[in-house]
Amino acid sequence: MAYLSFKIGGEDQKFEIKKEIISIGRMEGNDLILFDPTISRRHCELEKNGKSYILKDLNSRNGLFVNGEKISTREVKDGDEIKVGSFPLKFKMGEPDDVLISDSQMSMAEGTIVRSLDEIQAMLKGEIKESKIEEAKTIEFDRIQKNQKILSSLNEVSRQLIEAQSYEEVLEKVIEIIFEQVQAQRGVILLTDEKSGELEPKIIKQADKSGEQIRISQTIAKKSFNDKVAILCHDAQTDERFQAGASIRMLGIRSALCVPLLVGDKAIGLIYVDTPLRVKAYGNYELELLSALSGLCGVAIRQASLRAKLEEEKMAKSRLERYHSPSVLKRILESIEKAGSLVAKEVEATVLFADLCSFTSMSENMEPGKVAEILNGFLSRMTDVIFDNEGTLDKFIGDCVMAVFGAPVERDDHAECAIKCAIEMKNELMEYNKNGDIQLNFRVGINSGKMVAGDIGSPKRMEYTVLGESVNLASRLQSYVAKPGQIVIGQRSYELTKGKFKTIEIGGVQVKGITKTLTAYEVIG
Repeated sequence: MAYLSFKIGGEDQKFEIKKEIISIGRMEGNDLILFDPTISRRHCELEKNGKSYILKDLNSRNGLFVNGEKISTREVKDGDEIKVGSFPLKFKMGEPDDVLISDSQMSMAEGTIVRSLDEIQAMLKGEIKESKIEEAKTIEFDRIQKNQKILSSLNEVSRQLIEAQSYEEVLEKVIEIIFEQVQAQRGVILLTDEKSGELEPKIIKQADKSGEQIRISQTIAKKSFNDKVAILCHDAQTDERFQAGASIRMLGIRSALCVPLLVGDKAIGLIYVDTPLRVKAYGNYELELLSALSGLCGVAIRQASLRAKLEEEKMAKSRLERYHSPSVLKRILESIEKAGSLVAKEVEATVLFADLCSFTSMSENMEPGKVAEILNGFLSRMTDVIFDNEGTLDKFIGDCVMAVFGAPVERDDHAECAIKCAIEMKNELMEYNKNGDIQLNFRVGINSGKMVAGDIGSPKRMEYTVLGESVNLASRLQSYVAKPGQIVIGQRSYELTKGKFKTIEIGGVQVKGITKTLTAYEVIG
């Protein structure tokens, strides 16, 4: 999709190019009408030619310019600056924003009505009395009738919101209710972003499904949100944006309602609805009804948001419980609460790979159920030992276990914990073999060093893991150096634990993917 962006009266505008040829000029009959004295009655045309767009001057008086160069015909590309006479446009490819909160600092129109939500709520409770005695009875009767109608609507809305379960369902239900109760053509719910505090559109609805951009005055949005007031733009013709020579037909005449979403005394967002091409579409009744609805909707949205967050936290905790010991998990949850997530970062840690020897060939003649039983028994016991040593179970790779020490909770003795864990795993495997039908053996590779640790993956599937050369070397030591029953560690792991374990040096080590000769060590006690 292509569109032209420009400013009128300080407010950003976007004109979508929906036809094969559009004309731009100052007089009625053009597709894009721009009231500027330097623009000719029919100034230029923009034609779509396949995937390209060709801009053509129609013998205009003041010329046509692209990126500062006067042209008669030119293909325009994304980001090109166009001047029609002296009026600037920008040609853009791609989808324009669905909702735009304008940066213009215009004052609100004379026809705008601003009402405090506290005032509206007090009126619904019957706490405001008219000062004119002769009109009091009539006004009070009308008010009672109106309030009863609003309260009846609120009862129905409460029932509908209770039925909605998920966060997305609540948002959809809220926007549907608003369209049912208030005759709106377009509507948007904006909620504050937890980190930036900025208002962001969460759900948009358009009765005619035109897909046109919804423009909201920043002045009105800020006043409604900050002052917690309901705003009714009673007559768009009195708005200042029309006083800068803008085409009413292009911008659209509209009545609009803007009401904050409140939870207690705190505003969490805005409800905005409007009706293009209808002046005075809304009155006090719609303003008061939407204001009353906003309280219920605000609470429903907040509760749905909290439910969704709790569900996410529950799933995240469940996932973490599979890979971490309870003591490590407690510290992880505390760090997530402070930092927000397990963001990938560089750490120094130790990685352990423990792989069963010849298990594939051993299991060839076994029933699948028996293979699963043996493998589950082995992996379960090894996981318990990893957790006892405050390690992180990274993953199972077939009959291989990968564990990390020193991440996500950093600790100085990560290498010592990993080697101690390997020794205990070896002892646990001996105990397991006493009760087993077959004798299992494994080899272990351990290496320490710098690595990237954190949540890695796509939004649909994210898992905590470690990456880097130090990790690859640990895997290579297990695969190419360690023999059945051996625990082999790299140079950095040896340096960090020197004197704490009995080791034998293994010189002249060559592993796949690393050209230089390495020194490794076998841990014997």
